[in-house]
Amino acid sequence: MAGNVQKQIALETVVCLVVDDDKFSRTFVKTALYQIGIKNVKEVGSAEEAREILSAAKVDVILLDQQMPNTNGLDFVRELKSSQNAGKSIPIIMITVDTKEKTVLDAKKLGIHEYLVKPISPLALKKRICSALGIKQERV
Repeated sequence: MAGNVQKQIALETVVCLVVDDDKFSRTFVKTALYQIGIKNVKEVGSAEEAREILSAAKVDVILLDQQMPNTNGLDFVRELKSSQNAGKSIPIIMITVDTKEKTVLDAKKLGIHEYLVKPISPLALKKRICSALGIKQERV
């Protein structure tokens, strides 16, 4: 059990970066985050903007869309993992409409912690964020 250490982190302190080119999707995810107690949310519409945020601010978890113009989610993760910046070890949760087996397998290979298919529920999101961050959830 030594390797399964649960961190004591309050969701209120979590800084979340939402990367999605669709404004409606970002608003939806942000609303879901607020509902589960995560109020510190940064949102961007592209991988380029995400890079800027990651170089300038502390982020605990990245919620990432797969299908975006210029750089898709998987390419962004490849780039992040191979870079020397701080974003390299941040847990990533893919939130996408892409259910293709190859995309899901590629995401796993890249070390993406969780994979959610849109539309998402706040409860499912909370479960995945807690899992990615190693936060023990209270049983209801």
